[in-house]
Amino acid sequence: MKILIKISITILTLVSCGKETEKKTQLVESNFKLKQDFTDFKRKMTKLDTIKVWFNHSVCTYQAYEQLEITKNSNLIRIKSEFMESTFNDNPKWKVVYNREIPITDTIWKFEKFVDQNKQWQNYDINSNGTLYVVNKKDTIRYSVSGLIDLNKFISEYHTVMRKLYPENKENIYGINEPKKIK
Repeated sequence: MKILIKISITILTLVSCGKETEKKTQLVESNFKLKQDFTDFKRKMTKLDTIKVWFNHSVCTYQAYEQLEITKNSNLIRIKSEFMESTFNDNPKWKVVYNREIPITDTIWKFEKFVDQNKQWQNYDINSNGTLYVVNKKDTIRYSVSGLIDLNKFISEYHTVMRKLYPENKENIYGINEPKKIK
């Protein structure tokens, strides 16, 4: 009789664990679509989504690049920045500049607004060199800026937006900070 009770309990435990695992598997899903949801990514992405951003800081003879990795965990957005400057470096390497966490309700860092306001530079040619790439899974949004004046304006706007996220701006990756005025 004791053996029959132990077998029954074991079977019930296995069945209930199997149903619980099945429920968890069904709940974990992402419907985030980069091209249609990016302007509200802080709210719409899930912990399964990763947005990768590649930005070309290069102008004239200066060569530098940045990679951002944007993820979500609960009510926080995590942003990791890596930077590589190759102008005077024979063996350039990516280095982590910062890791930030911001709430999904954040209204200070308006990266999605910057991207949306610069739609005129969107480029659908997958073979062209770009200034900015935003990638999620197989979706990519490309921005290619032509002309030195427009490129400098685009980079300046990007730096302004990114300084909101990283005001320390160590190593001046987001342009040279203006000196504080003496009163």
